[in-house]
Amino acid sequence: MNTELTVASLSGAVALASAWFTARSGRRQALLAHELENRTAQQDLMGRHRDPLLWAAYDLQSRLYNIVDRRFLHLYLHDGSDRQRAYARRSTLHVLGDYLGRVEILRRGIQFLDLGDSTLNRRIVGHFTAISNVLNNDGGSNLRFTDEHFVIFRSDQRAIGELMLTDDGTSCLGYVEFCRKLEEDPDFTEWFAPLTESIEELARTEQPPYRLIALQHALMDLIDLLDPRAERFPDHRRTRLPRPPER
Repeated sequence: MNTELTVASLSGAVALASAWFTARSGRRQALLAHELENRTAQQDLMGRHRDPLLWAAYDLQSRLYNIVDRRFLHLYLHDGSDRQRAYARRSTLHVLGDYLGRVEILRRGIQFLDLGDSTLNRRIVGHFTAISNVLNNDGGSNLRFTDEHFVIFRSDQRAIGELMLTDDGTSCLGYVEFCRKLEEDPDFTEWFAPLTESIEELARTEQPPYRLIALQHALMDLIDLLDPRAERFPDHRRTRLPRPPER
């Protein structure tokens, strides 16, 4: 009898251990499957939107470089023809809006994903924050700007990003559609009014504000992260504006 009880007890213990091991293995497999699915979703999201974001960041930093180093706004908005003035104003608004729209698309996708230990994705989000800080009124805790040119508060950054999205929310307005809405949609135009005023004032300013230089550097940092091997944009197209002397 004792032998039978012992065997029965051992059999029960083995069954419980087996059930526990099976449950644990199943849970581990489920976690691994979830992690794999999440990583695949992250890769798909970044894979679809990395190049459009990279181009948007490059186009914006290029315009900032031209404004500061080559006096783009002074030449084309202040001294240019009617056509040149319209182009300088609208295209500057568009490259800024396009960048904010690309960020909004990624932000919407990322909020449904667990970034976990994805170092690259977390670094990208960190660069978004750094750029947002420069655009924001005080520039963040480490950057204090006294000028009011090219200021976009955080909520307004998101609002402009939302306005730049196409109806399906997967891309941004092209230049033609953007110009049409800017001309015909008063609500759309109103969101860009402060930036339009800043652009007009910058065209009359001899010394561009430091905010533009800081913004160009922050965008170049993002470009270096997204294109570390300079496959899209070679090194000779990555010139950074010189920083002004310490104040």
